[in-house]
Amino acid sequence: MRRTALIALILLLLAPCSGADQPPGPGAFPPLFPDPEPFLEAISQCRAPALPQKINGLTVPHHLLAADLLAGAFARVRGQGYQRIIILSPDHFSRSRSPFAVTPRDFETALGRVATDRGAVAQLLQNPLVSESSLFSHEHGVRALLPFITHYCPGARIVPIAIRPNSRPGDWESLAQSLAPLLSSSTLLVQSTDFSHYLTYQEARRRDQETLRVLSGGDPREVLGLTEPDHLDSRGGQYLQLLLQRRVFGAGPTVIAHRNSQEYTAEPVAKTTSYIVQVYSPEPWPGAGARSYFFGGDTFCGRYVAKRLAAPARGEALVGRVLKLTGGSPLILNLEGVVQEKCPQAPGPYTLCMAEALTLPLLKGFKVRAVSLANNHSHDLGEDAYREMGRRLAGQGIACLENRGVLDLGDFYLAGLTDVDNQSQPRSDRLSRQDLGGLSRLPKDKPLFTMIHWGREFAAVPGPREQALAEFLEEKGVEVIIGCHSHRAGTLEGTRKSCRVFSLGNFLFDQAGPLVSGILLEAVFFPQGTYFLKIHPLPNLYRFRVE
Repeated sequence: MRRTALIALILLLLAPCSGADQPPGPGAFPPLFPDPEPFLEAISQCRAPALPQKINGLTVPHHLLAADLLAGAFARVRGQGYQRIIILSPDHFSRSRSPFAVTPRDFETALGRVATDRGAVAQLLQNPLVSESSLFSHEHGVRALLPFITHYCPGARIVPIAIRPNSRPGDWESLAQSLAPLLSSSTLLVQSTDFSHYLTYQEARRRDQETLRVLSGGDPREVLGLTEPDHLDSRGGQYLQLLLQRRVFGAGPTVIAHRNSQEYTAEPVAKTTSYIVQVYSPEPWPGAGARSYFFGGDTFCGRYVAKRLAAPARGEALVGRVLKLTGGSPLILNLEGVVQEKCPQAPGPYTLCMAEALTLPLLKGFKVRAVSLANNHSHDLGEDAYREMGRRLAGQGIACLENRGVLDLGDFYLAGLTDVDNQSQPRSDRLSRQDLGGLSRLPKDKPLFTMIHWGREFAAVPGPREQALAEFLEEKGVEVIIGCHSHRAGTLEGTRKSCRVFSLGNFLFDQAGPLVSGILLEAVFFPQGTYFLKIHPLPNLYRFRVE
């Protein structure tokens, strides 16, 4: 039954697309897909909840094979009151006579008529790179979406835009300037894009992971390093989405689904197509993945933190605040200091000790899966205390990541490294090429992440040494580099090759100065084993108040 449906959907998608464009005229385009059944079936089976956050953009597929992903994406934005929906589609058959094509004509669909925003189309036609075209009569990049728009966003007018494959970054910048005035809180920018094309399932997964790393960083310039059709069918559409969301709304992507056409059939498929669904919002929202992991930065539960959390109600409230941020997903922290049954009365200002009775319940409450001990404070009370701390943490089911050690966390390997040594005077850098040589000998069955303790305190960007170390780590196969130690949050950068966060800043530390900040890094894993990374803002938990 599933295979029959698959073949029917493929035929439904491809058969109408080979015809000639409809002649120009004032009437509405007739339906390209006149059978309502595939759309109604996908809608009836969709259980995706509407999102409370304001959504300014979606990236969706246009293969009706993935009708469930289309329904799931548009279901999440229902009820948001959009008056205008701008659709960025590839010009699949290069029928436009200019880099971009539009039409003022309305569209009939299997589920009703969709009106075009003629005023917005007229504004775009003032750009000499935009021309009117009838190519939309057979452009499935637009037509496959319209029944879902009719159902989930009734009354919204559309602005269909087709992007020629040979358009260039300068053209995209020009169109962005024309589109920006059309974007408002009542506008949804929809990028209609399918991702890797004509590749085996294994090769598609590799290319898709490169794309997911670029999306994690959210920098439109990195899209220029992707290729068509190996990575996606429209670099222009992805570039414009990232650029306009950042420039107009201050929004970035959250990937909520990654799938391949092979997953819709048990029959082997030699040439596949991939789908990556993205949601854009300036408002933070919890992780969307069935398998998410959160990484937090510098964590210390002693000294003044212990005093503030002496009342049990405060600790319970703090745990609740963290779980609201993480959704209860596993958390991995950089634990600075030594967990002891009883801390020394006067350990000194640079000796960090945490009482077991406070620290272990907090870590358990936060759902901590692992802690990195690869830092310059884990040996503050000597080797015996360090080993005893490891036993105490392991007894609570918390894995300890040691310097030059590697943990297998199921979906990924996590290596621990420190380049900061305060046990010697003067302070020295610790890592050498020999220390990192073992990374390249790890199995290649899952991605390799690293948490590394490095850099200057209160720095927000890497210095020359950190840049060089990052490049060497990437040579050794590290895909995600997560930095700690500076007490100040950096940014997430993503390229085809790797993702880097120079510093997560503080998770929980008794610091409150103007340079102190923190973020959470979420890694969302999809069934294929691919991942997407997202930064979440983190308030200063040391200053958290119980109302």
